[in-house]
Amino acid sequence: MWKWLGGCLLVVVVMVVGAMIWGYGAMRDSLAPDGSASVMIGAPPARVFASIAHGDSAATWMAQGSTVLASRHGPLVHGDTLRIEMRASIGVPQQAMIWTVKEVVPDRVLVLELQNDKKQGVIATRRDSVAAVGDSTRVVTRILSPMLDSMRTKGSTGKGKSADGLGGLAPDFLLSMFRMQSKLEQLRLKARIEGTPRR
Repeated sequence: MWKWLGGCLLVVVVMVVGAMIWGYGAMRDSLAPDGSASVMIGAPPARVFASIAHGDSAATWMAQGSTVLASRHGPLVHGDTLRIEMRASIGVPQQAMIWTVKEVVPDRVLVLELQNDKKQGVIATRRDSVAAVGDSTRVVTRILSPMLDSMRTKGSTGKGKSADGLGGLAPDFLLSMFRMQSKLEQLRLKARIEGTPRR
């Protein structure tokens, strides 16, 4: 009986891991070759941008499962912050990431810079742009990370492998995770604006 239960458990674990790998691949394939994520939303650009660049709406589509706190109510302006408090997990204390507004071009572009709560430099830069396409709006999100690029460069040896033996895979993986998170956030934003049920 224990062998049968163990076999069933193994099958379940393999199925879960397979589903995760498939989901990761599908999400990664949904990104453009330059790593940007895009989505079409059935609403005018002004309405879409109002949801993207408003501190009070950020919690409805950003960082699902975390607490999102805006530095003030209303439309975002240069210098405002969005603090994302991620839940603590086993062995990992609660952490906070802080997006700081660097540029706002009304109804067109929002640029944010990401720092951790210790403010040890810019981790990533996020640029959300909106453009009308017929009666809909295309949202394109680009995430760049000079810090992760620097980690990859510093970790490289003359043979093209990082000193820790990962060959620069860790920075690439982190950047991919940021980009896939932005795609998930776009889909939540789309569902919120169009009124479609969340998956």
